Amino acid sequence: MRRHAITFSTLFLFAACDGGGTASGPVEGLQGPQQVTIIDSNGGAAVQLLPAGLHAVAGSDYQTDPTRFWVRDDSMQALDTVNMILSSLDQTRYWLETNQGAYRCLVEMDDRSGGERGNQGPAYEEWIVDSTRADRSAPQIVRFWVLNEENGEAAVIHGRLTVTASPTDAQPLGQFTLYFKCLPTGVPSTSTASLFQGYLRTVARTDGRSEVEFFMHHGDPDQAVAQDDYAMRERVHVIADKAAGTGRAYAERRRVEDHGGTPYTEAGEYQLQYDASYVARREVSNGNALEVLDRNDFTACVFRYGIYDATTEARVEQLSGFPIETENGANGWAGFHGIWFPDSVTPTDGQTVYRRSFADNSRTPYTLVVAPGKLVRRERAAVTLGDLADEDLDYFSPSAGGEQRVRFTGSDFVRTAVRVNGEWQVVDPPVSIANTFTTGQWLVFWSQARGSVEFGWPATLTGSVPAYVWSQTTVTADSAELQSGDLTLHGYFRQLRANITSDQANYQNSETPYLPDATTASNGNQTYVFDRDTLLLTLAGNPVTLADGIVIEQGPGLSGLTCGPLFATPLAQLDDMQAQSVSYEWSIGSNPWNQLRTLRDGNGAFVAFDPPLRFTYVHDEDGSPFDGRTFFLEWDGTNLGGIPFDQGDDGRWYPMFNVPSGTTLSADGRTFVVKQLEGEQLMVPVGSPNVVYAAQGFDLDGQSITAPTADPYRDPETGDKPTIAAAPRYVGGVAQQ
Repeated sequence: MRRHAITFSTLFLFAACDGGGTASGPVEGLQGPQQVTIIDSNGGAAVQLLPAGLHAVAGSDYQTDPTRFWVRDDSMQALDTVNMILSSLDQTRYWLETNQGAYRCLVEMDDRSGGERGNQGPAYEEWIVDSTRADRSAPQIVRFWVLNEENGEAAVIHGRLTVTASPTDAQPLGQFTLYFKCLPTGVPSTSTASLFQGYLRTVARTDGRSEVEFFMHHGDPDQAVAQDDYAMRERVHVIADKAAGTGRAYAERRRVEDHGGTPYTEAGEYQLQYDASYVARREVSNGNALEVLDRNDFTACVFRYGIYDATTEARVEQLSGFPIETENGANGWAGFHGIWFPDSVTPTDGQTVYRRSFADNSRTPYTLVVAPGKLVRRERAAVTLGDLADEDLDYFSPSAGGEQRVRFTGSDFVRTAVRVNGEWQVVDPPVSIANTFTTGQWLVFWSQARGSVEFGWPATLTGSVPAYVWSQTTVTADSAELQSGDLTLHGYFRQLRANITSDQANYQNSETPYLPDATTASNGNQTYVFDRDTLLLTLAGNPVTLADGIVIEQGPGLSGLTCGPLFATPLAQLDDMQAQSVSYEWSIGSNPWNQLRTLRDGNGAFVAFDPPLRFTYVHDEDGSPFDGRTFFLEWDGTNLGGIPFDQGDDGRWYPMFNVPSGTTLSADGRTFVVKQLEGEQLMVPVGSPNVVYAAQGFDLDGQSITAPTADPYRDPETGDKPTIAAAPRYVGGVAQQ
């Protein structure tokens, strides 16, 4: 599912639409919440908002698209699941489809995993939605069904959102209920054997305050669970006075698991009270530890941006792809980064798929092309090691297969973590690895934000050493370099073998899938050929792939194996590698991003998709460790990639800097402007919590908030998931033609 979106203070918005008119006129569709949080965000949330007078096209998308920030801390994790449901539901635009019948959507998933630019493209969930309202005074009822996976099991989330009243002075949040449950696929909608179930609701009040309850559970987490089973409970109760900026809340999350007889428990329980300046938080599950957080001292993290034309300030909604479906009706997406289908669908070479037009419901056939490897053409852009200082870079030795996480400190290269049995283990203190490289050795690292980062090991390690990042275009038989036939490529470092064996692929018995690096341009180098007909890289006539039946079961190859850099012209000497602005890279593996997955049209031509817009950005922020550093950002029409993220103690990923609103960027001869759209405030704890607690008159013990129970839950009564033959009406929140 996708993004968190709206603050507690603006929980409800209402949008007029033509919902199939009545005698008194068209029915207005009511828009429910996109996101719920315990505490209002501060009005000055954005790091840098719109520069005064800089952009002033009246009524433009840039001016009218709202910037929304919300408060986040450990006590609010209990709301994550329901907020993912609410923000994903927003992408279906249900309030615009009132009384139009059930329809299908592809909702873009966003796990907020750190802005990784893995050239994988978007992933989606399929939603079926039916939005109704009997008349202008009746409640809005939205039934929805989500194709999902829970604990590795195919499932469907059944939900019903009911909006019954708009905001008033007495009820500033209006009134709504959301009931939901998750059932295994194929189970009747009336089943009570849910994988989880819960509710979110407002509670009617007459004192001008708002009240919200949330409860979700599976099993009983207060009891021991059976072997290899789990139980969980998440609940929140908030009573807030919007006008006074005060409120109280209770929040709990508890999960109990058993792994082969070994129990595991994760729990957090909190009582909160806040005023306009501070939040007092008592962690019940941690000896009632008290913490006071400053609502006016916080770190703001921007998670979503918009890109706009600098002249018209119109939103740039670039979508380089289109929805497709199989003969059996499974929905997917074809785009610049490849083909996406749900995990339950395995695309096969030569399979016919269809592009569906929502406007006339026509079907245009295409042929899937699937190959066990993918060749990409790479064009480089230069940065320096100084630009990379203190960023996490993943590195593994092609010869030994050891995976390391490293950082350039400004004067040294150090190891900060190693991967053991699939998990990263911190190395503290970091250990220098500079003496493991030799002058001229070509090194390849992976950055979550920058993608592949490469450079030749220098004689003297300084911040001015040039390094290179790359933009990529997939090579097909229609690519320019193949118009005269097969493409000959020359390799010197990270050279993959042909017909890779099981021991080689899995780094067993001291074997490796890589050949030794070249010692000179003519000693140890390899000549590869990319076959225009089979779309496979070959070495001495043999495919550079896993041998038949071989599976990668362990080690760094689980994410794929890459061969490169490869060059169309042989090098005279190894040092010439530094001067090559274009190279090629071959990847293999079982993951979609390791394989060629694309389409041919009815004429046999490969479908060409528009690449993301690519910008050069130099960060400007006094006091920031990233001040003056160069980054290459990419806009795919929905997400701005290329910003480095760091993983916090809570396991979530946070941006290491924010791009200010009003920043101008250039690409393809055009100028664009950036605007911050969504983000979080992370409040800073005060140094003397007991002193501030007393001074503010907080009283957590005297008026604690009760814990919600399961009693208000009602079955969503959605009925069985409708079968929809029409094409998706919305993809990622964008209406389809």
